[in-house]
Amino acid sequence: RFFQGTLRMFMNTCFSGAVTCHSLDGGKEVRIGGRKNLNRAVDGDVVVVQVLSAAEVAQSLRDRGKTDADFGTTAQVTTRADILAEKEVGSEPAPPAAGGDSEKPEGRIVGILKRNWREYAGTLRPLHEERQKELAGGNAAKADRTFIPLDARVPNVRIATRHSSNLEGMRIVVVIDSWDRDSPNPKGHWVRILGPVGERDTESKVILHEHGVITREFSDAVLKCLPAADYYPSEEEIASRKDLRDRIVCSIDPPGCKDIDDALHCRVLENGNWEVGVHIADVSHYVKPDTAIDEEAQQRCTTVYLVEKRTDMLPSLLTTDLCSLVGHRDRLCFSCLWEVKPDTAEIVNVEFCKALICSSGALTYYQAQAMHDDPNDKSELTESIRRLTIIARKMRAARNANGALELASSEVKFEMDSETHDPTDVKEYQKVEMMKVIEEFMLLGNRSVADHIAKVFPAFAVLRRHPPPKADALKKLEAVLGQQGFKDFKFGSNLELAQSLEKATKPDDPYFNVLVRTLVCRCMNQAVYFPTGECDPLDFPHYGLAIDRYTHFTSPIRRYADVLVHRLLAASLGLWAVPPMFTDKERIKEQCGTINLKKRNADWSGRASVELHTYLFFEKNGSQEVDSVVIRCRKNGIQVSVPRFGIEGVAQITQEDWNFDDDEEVLTSKDGKVTIKPFDHVWVRIEATKKDFRLKTEITYLEMTPPEKWRPAHEDAKIRQKVEAEMFPDRLDDAMAG
Repeated sequence: RFFQGTLRMFMNTCFSGAVTCHSLDGGKEVRIGGRKNLNRAVDGDVVVVQVLSAAEVAQSLRDRGKTDADFGTTAQVTTRADILAEKEVGSEPAPPAAGGDSEKPEGRIVGILKRNWREYAGTLRPLHEERQKELAGGNAAKADRTFIPLDARVPNVRIATRHSSNLEGMRIVVVIDSWDRDSPNPKGHWVRILGPVGERDTESKVILHEHGVITREFSDAVLKCLPAADYYPSEEEIASRKDLRDRIVCSIDPPGCKDIDDALHCRVLENGNWEVGVHIADVSHYVKPDTAIDEEAQQRCTTVYLVEKRTDMLPSLLTTDLCSLVGHRDRLCFSCLWEVKPDTAEIVNVEFCKALICSSGALTYYQAQAMHDDPNDKSELTESIRRLTIIARKMRAARNANGALELASSEVKFEMDSETHDPTDVKEYQKVEMMKVIEEFMLLGNRSVADHIAKVFPAFAVLRRHPPPKADALKKLEAVLGQQGFKDFKFGSNLELAQSLEKATKPDDPYFNVLVRTLVCRCMNQAVYFPTGECDPLDFPHYGLAIDRYTHFTSPIRRYADVLVHRLLAASLGLWAVPPMFTDKERIKEQCGTINLKKRNADWSGRASVELHTYLFFEKNGSQEVDSVVIRCRKNGIQVSVPRFGIEGVAQITQEDWNFDDDEEVLTSKDGKVTIKPFDHVWVRIEATKKDFRLKTEITYLEMTPPEKWRPAHEDAKIRQKVEAEMFPDRLDDAMAG
């Protein structure tokens, strides 16, 4: 009855969580509810769990409704008001019925094997006015304060400080020192101030801190690894490379992109075939294995993009200068050259080589698209772009025929005030065909390199795999689409799923078509990096791309996985020896795990930054009432997508007023007058809130959207265009490049 696992708290509560016990029936999840059963464990602790009997579960439920007297609560440590406030902040979900659920047994924590305490960002709960006056006069006595972590899964922390008044209204960082057996809350101390609550710079610091992003300055040891600022390759270095400076090469990126790590060209060969080149910044030329700069990159693993700023994996001399494939400058690169038949896009030959290029221009997506579309532009560069587009279309069609998924997810961008850089409007990211063209050739480069290194180094090539989606989630979506009249939704393979998506469209409702693909995207598992020796070859394929072997080669400036792949590719060509990391089975496995973790944290940081800027927009502009589309129904809320702002969230409902049918995923009002199901239009209010200093954009259900309030997608676009002049694109679009 005793099992080991890691405690994971449920979202927005520090009172209830679960432990996955791998030795219990093949990995069953044990629910842990209430302070007493949690036994002072926090999210991420490795714990020992005792599974409770039916009688013990019933007693536990009775105890859970009592006060925290068992923890020795006293007015000196925690007041009744503190307890009520903390319970309001993170009220636990409704517990299962007495007797337990055989699928999810109840348990209690009887031991903590490994603590996961870390530095927590948050804010002190304000003192009463009288107490504030008492401490404001420079009183040197220590004040007992309650620290509210930004992460609601973490319990409040008691701290004693002589700097109470200086910490008022500030985001601070606190560490836990101890948690006494007879105390409901841990004790700790503050270590630094991040800045005033609500300021964008402060809140961005909080986001980076909470997601474990390394923000320290690069050390002297790292900087000593860099070449001189005016570095130019030696004649010997140039002679060892393929000189491609005669090719008409260009880069195509989001506006404001500074770390340009890829460029392309396409020229006509004498035999009538086309030569397509993808040229990637040769970062591995500057970042040598097991140097100080390499060790730093191993820890950071990725550049992290927030809406308004980025945190680089490598020093700026490399990212925005020597490695960036800017226009009209000689640059070292690692190139993939394909000979392609123009009528079929069939690849006749592929060559990998270290090369030297000189880009003819650093274009934005929109500039390249305009050149492509201008019938009067017959320049060599434009013709190259047109040839690339022709090949990309054919390659994309072939991938789609093989089962590649055309999925969609909301990408939000903010229009910024040119003076204050505050968000003035929020909209979905505008897409043009040139984005797909670049994507297609990056996929081609990645898959070609993956095939090559997996063949040469079958035991330790670093690839990226994407497991099949969650079948239960797709079954749920099948039922939802059945309500919309789509009765033939199949997903036995990626090809079947792709074909089902082609059929699940409404010609008169383009937003429905996008939303269906977004929902399929939510059913997907995460793609992960792995060394080939650690995985069955049957699990190598990338499901979403319908590719048997895939890796990341095309962004070494901002992804450490790509640096590893560059080293493998160079070793496969006999340019240098295989670095020791790859032949050390545990080390390369651990490094891939670190890369996966840092990638997830970077993604979550970006989403949190979008949420922050959404909050700032509504804080400045006040609440808005708009139409939204239901994505899914829950018993305690409605997940909606808001076309006007390109955002999503859970619209709050009064749970007591609704009945929920989980099988059909339908909410029905208790009086039977209103029924809500996925894809319905509902009228919601969106507003900024900061309860307990947690900044959130809150959505509230008001009513079913009357038909006269439905706004076509093109009208929403027109509204957004009215504020186009206020856009601050550089910082924003550079973030979107991540």
